[in-house]
Amino acid sequence: MRIKIPEHDFYGINVIPMIDTMMFLLVFFLMATKFADIERDVRVKPPDSHNARPVMAMPREMVVNVGQDGKLIIGGQVRQTAEVDRLIGMAKSENPDQAVVIRGDKRAVLQFAVNILDLCEKHNVKHTYLTTNQGDQ
Repeated sequence: MRIKIPEHDFYGINVIPMIDTMMFLLVFFLMATKFADIERDVRVKPPDSHNARPVMAMPREMVVNVGQDGKLIIGGQVRQTAEVDRLIGMAKSENPDQAVVIRGDKRAVLQFAVNILDLCEKHNVKHTYLTTNQGDQ
């Protein structure tokens, strides 16, 4: 007795599970990614420089934003000079290669940024950076 096997039409590969997996991975990596500009205060506008380079995110860098009026902002919170001094000292004791990035507003008095540089010298921080924007050539 001959058994007939019914012929099924091939409808193609079901891509919906693959699309679901790709969307899940996309959302996962977006949520797990550390955004480099999280410490950058958008109200601070650094001065322009023709030879400016982008600041590379260093491990555990401390970003100190100096506002136009001299406010010191670290981690989105306004801090006093004594508190910044204490934070730099603690960070340096935990990490000998601590980097401090100073983002000064171009309308701010230069002395405010120099005060932070003095604190870095006091705690012997070797990696200090003053950021600028790349101006028109």
